[in-house]
Order: sequence, then structure tokens, then C-alpha cells
Amino acid sequence: MQGNKKQELFVFLVIIGIASFFRFYQLDTFLPGLETHAWLSKTLSAIIGVLTVIGIYSLTKELFEWRFAAITSFLTAISFWHVNFSRLGSHDILLPFFIVFIFYFLWKGVKNAHLPSFFLAGIFNGLGFYAHPSHWFVQLIIVALFVNYWWYLKKDFDYSKYEHSKTKLLQGFSLFMIATILTALPIGVFLWTNPDFFFSQVGNSGLSVFSQNQPFQKLAQNIFKTLGMFNFSGDINPIYNIPGSPLLPWPIGIFFAVGFINELVHWLKRKHGHFSTVHTLIFAWFLAMILPGFLSTDAPSSLRTIGALPVVMILSAKGVWWFFEKLNSWYQAHDPHSAGFFSKFKHRQKMTPRQHESHAITALVVVVFLFSIGFMEYWRYFNEF
Repeated sequence: MQGNKKQELFVFLVIIGIASFFRFYQLDTFLPGLETHAWLSKTLSAIIGVLTVIGIYSLTKELFEWRFAAITSFLTAISFWHVNFSRLGSHDILLPFFIVFIFYFLWKGVKNAHLPSFFLAGIFNGLGFYAHPSHWFVQLIIVALFVNYWWYLKKDFDYSKYEHSKTKLLQGFSLFMIATILTALPIGVFLWTNPDFFFSQVGNSGLSVFSQNQPFQKLAQNIFKTLGMFNFSGDINPIYNIPGSPLLPWPIGIFFAVGFINELVHWLKRKHGHFSTVHTLIFAWFLAMILPGFLSTDAPSSLRTIGALPVVMILSAKGVWWFFEKLNSWYQAHDPHSAGFFSKFKHRQKMTPRQHESHAITALVVVVFLFSIGFMEYWRYFNEF
């Protein structure tokens, strides 16, 4: 157990080191055509980017386990999409930062009936309203999570346990709402007394499609373009992307599609008579945070959909995890004495020297693959872009 803790800490520090390198390397080099930002602004933006990687690691560890968290946070650490916004010195990088920590603390609160975690989640949620207009859409995810968890309690718990858990949930979400309202109160008062500014913020969050001629035709086009930006044709704005390039490099784009389809099928099966709360969080997050892309006039937009970035990385990691589980199953089928990378951690069995060898080979393949993707993203950002 102690060895696993040391291994986890080592992997975590390597990932944070890589995230820091991608965000601080040549930070004083300004992009052609981009207005020069103050050094402080760019530094703070890069720091927020690194903290977001830490948050994604923490959240996915709570939702799943640390090896999956390592894959997800590594993909975020090297992601062209996230690296670029981390280095721009703009407030847009705050949106994924706040979302990740809202759901990290909210999930800890729900999972452990821990009231201080609900309170911290509410503070992060309230602060999000100061950071980005698209933060309004985050409230849709919170509602979906609350409703789904309530349903889960009714379906899976007996009456006495249900009543106790329901009370704890209501206490937690009440505390969450109080913390949100108190934190967001100043900006709420300002928006109430300045309705023109409020509606301009709503427009900035992506609702401008309805001001166009034939809005529903435009909406259909935007949906098609936004869903296609991950694998086919991305943002054409040269500040935010290599014009027209997919947001994900092609290997990760494939894994994202695989992860999305597999997890969607798993979610829709409702194996225990209700939707999985984790999967409801994932898909409500994805849908709510690409809505600004659907509703804007400049789709596909990596800026409008920046709030979806963490969950896109989670789904991409799901695809990677699925692939190496299949590889592991194939290897075990052809060598019954083997214990692959994933089975070792699932069953915690004592391994023979041959099993240690098969585990090391699989782990090496995983590491080489991920670092190859890292070099690809490094080349895309620091050479092509």
C-alpha cells in the first residue's frame, strides 16, 4: 500500500511538472497578431492552468481512481486547447478552473455527507459568476446532479437510510446555495441594477444565434459544427487555434469518440433502475458547456466551449482506458499466466515474476503512448502554432 502511495505521488508530480512546463516555457514570447499582455496577467493565467490540472486530477480520483485520474490530468496537461488558454492571460481560463473545483467539492460533499465540502463548492460556484458569462450554464449541471442523486437515494436505499441520506443531502445543498448566494450577491445586485450589462453578458455567453435571420437553421449548423470541432474542423480564429484544425489530435480524438459512445451506452442502460450519478454529471456537464457553442454566431468556437474541456478530457481518458483494458484482456487470453496492468490493481493479487514482466510491458506501452501524444501536442503548439 505504501508503495502504491509513493507511485501515485511520483506520477502526480511528473504530471504537474509537465503541465508547468507547457504553460511557462517561453511564456514571454508573444504570438503574432495578439495584443501583448502584461507579464502578471500571463503568469496568473498559467498558474490557473496548472491549478486546473491539479483539480482535474483530484476530481477524477474522487469519481473513479488515481490511475484514471493520472491519464485524464496528463491529457489536460498537454492539451493544445488548455495550454493555449492557460498562456493567453485572459479570464476565460477561469471557467474550467471554477467548474472543476465546484464539482470536486460538491462530489466530496455528496459522497461523504460532508457539509464543509458543500460550503466550499458554493463559494467556488459564487465566484464563477464574476469570472465568465458562460458560468450561468453550470447551474444546469448542478440541478441535474441533485435530481439524479435524489433519484438514486429513492431507488437504492431502504426507508430509514433514505430518510437520513435525504436529510443530509438537503442540508448540504442548502448550505451550498447559501454559500453561492452570499458569494455572488455583489455581482447579483450589480446586474439587477444594470440590466443592459446583464443582457450583454448573456449575449457574450453565446445566445446571439437568436438575433440572426433563420435562427433555427443557424442553430442546426452550429450543433453540427460544434460537435465536429473535436475531430474534424475546429475554430478558425488564429488566436485560439491553428485555423480549422481539430481541437484534439487525431489519436485522442478517436479515443474521445470511443469513450463518449461507451459511456453514453453505459449511462442509458440504467443498470440499477436509475441513471448513474457519475455519468449524469459527465453528460450534463458536456451538454451544458457546449450549449454556448450551439447558441453563438461564431461556431465552432473553442472559446465559447472552454467549460467543456475537463469533461472532454475525462471522456478521452475513458477511451484510452477502454483500449488498454481490451489489450490487457487479449493478452491474458493468450497468456493465462499473465496479470496485466489493470487486473493487478483490480485484484491486488501477489504476482509471479512472469506476471511482473507482463505488467511492466503493459505499463511501458501506456507511458510511451501517452508521452508520444505529449510530443505531438508540444509540436502543434510550440512549432506549428
